[in-house]
Amino acid sequence: MKIYCAASFTEQTRIRAHKERLIQLGHAVVSSWLEEPPVRPAGMSEDIFEKKMAMKDLQEIASADCVILDVENPRPTGGKMVEVGFAFAKHKLIIVVGTPPPHSIFLHLADVHFDTWDDLFMYDWREQ
Repeated sequence: MKIYCAASFTEQTRIRAHKERLIQLGHAVVSSWLEEPPVRPAGMSEDIFEKKMAMKDLQEIASADCVILDVENPRPTGGKMVEVGFAFAKHKLIIVVGTPPPHSIFLHLADVHFDTWDDLFMYDWREQ
């Protein structure tokens, strides 16, 4: 299964470890942000850089079968919520890991919810 992991960029190192476990289970993880340094090319404006990154992320989500939204360590940034909203619109399998923030009513629409990544890794993926 092709999986996109949605999380705050500050969680890159932690999510990268989960990516490796997903690969060991036979999945392809298409979240290239997990390997990217947070550095924009010289001469490129912040606005253009962020637009390019957002478009790339949406293309990766569109190519995925499943989006895993990590909300274990809440952050005030909202990019991951836009990503999961896009995934809902594209009818992707949505998995939420962690306790959703209060009043996140749309996360109740997720296909599967796990309290922790360890719970997710015990999941029988053949059910999907």
